[in-house]
Amino acid sequence: MTKHTPDAKKSPDLAPAPDSLRTITCTGCPMGCQVTVTQEPGGEWHFSGAQCSRGDVHARQEITDPVRPLTTLIPVRSSRTPLSVKTSQPVPKALFWDFVDQIHRLRIECPIHTGDILAENLMGTGIALIATRNLE
Repeated sequence: MTKHTPDAKKSPDLAPAPDSLRTITCTGCPMGCQVTVTQEPGGEWHFSGAQCSRGDVHARQEITDPVRPLTTLIPVRSSRTPLSVKTSQPVPKALFWDFVDQIHRLRIECPIHTGDILAENLMGTGIALIATRNLE
């Protein structure tokens, strides 16, 4: 059995590895292309493999400021049925669970109509919370 150690001899013709290497699967269209992202030691980012402009945009967004759409269910005081809600735009990934906590602390009462804005400026971001169904 051969053991691999950090001191194992490396091929002399290998180029130095970039500082960072990631593969991002684009969700911008059904193609789901694999975008390879590298960051050189100087900090410059390189993107390759996108099959359309949406792939490049998605990968750049994911590297610089990742966001996620947020949909959830919240209880409504005067209803046994929970209310489905969504944010008006994707939320910063780093704040995702803080958004969820704030949304779940809201106290909502019927009647509610699809499209009603239930909260504005969540966490000071300008993102609103919108009802996605009617509850009477």
